Amino acid sequence: MSRAMLLQFAESVIEKTFMTKALQQTVDRSISLKREQIATLREELEDLNDYLDLVEARVRDQDKPRLTHMAVKKRYGLK
Repeated sequence: MSRAMLLQFAESVIEKTFMTKALQQTVDRSISLKREQIATLREELEDLNDYLDLVEARVRDQDKPRLTHMAVKKRYGLK
């Protein structure tokens, strides 16, 4: 092979390697972003489930007598 052909082949390999690394970095960033989005959605889902539990408890206890904050503190001997 001539020197010119070898240099052209080497440049081609370098470009392919560079593109592969660039693509890998893009994919890594994308995966990282998706993981952050999943974590955010999980937190939001947990908050919504907690709120649903609260609403269900309020409906279930709707006709029961309610206690004030002071009455609860007095009942359990808190200051």
